Amino acid sequence: MASERQIAANRSNARNSTGPRTRAGRQRVRSNAYRHGLAAALQRDWLEGVEILARQLARQTTNPTNPIILQHAREAAHAVCILERIEVLQIAWIQRTYQFGTVEYPPASLLRKHFLAFIAEKVKLMRLPEQTMPPEGPERLSEAIRRALSQLAKLNRYERRAVARRNRAFRALAGVT
Repeated sequence: MASERQIAANRSNARNSTGPRTRAGRQRVRSNAYRHGLAAALQRDWLEGVEILARQLARQTTNPTNPIILQHAREAAHAVCILERIEVLQIAWIQRTYQFGTVEYPPASLLRKHFLAFIAEKVKLMRLPEQTMPPEGPERLSEAIRRALSQLAKLNRYERRAVARRNRAFRALAGVT
């Protein structure tokens, strides 16, 4: 049983641990965990595509109006859309690495004009990632893929999960028909 003193301390701590209170603070922390958006809910335009694909999948069965079949088709279509998003991300990361030599975005300070004038002299002394990349061709592509592997490996978990969901939904569709 908590004493009155512990309860008062808990309430005091809770008042101090409510997170950001200003609009700017809430906006800033909103994107703390955002990396690629694969764990987020699908946007409305994606949901329309999922529904269209689900109807096409359900039409291939013996009873396309069955709500159970339609639900399994929606699950399969949702997984297929996630796999498409993953493929787009993989290609984008490889292209970015091919072009710039790195997957990471430059820090915001590098994008400021006044800072660029200051660093112009320093750049001559440093080797930028794109300067260490091989010239255009297959060697550059293989180096870009090697450098992007850390980011691509992070997508592997989402890809495995989507493939498993798609396969499970297809097996369920085959079992219901």
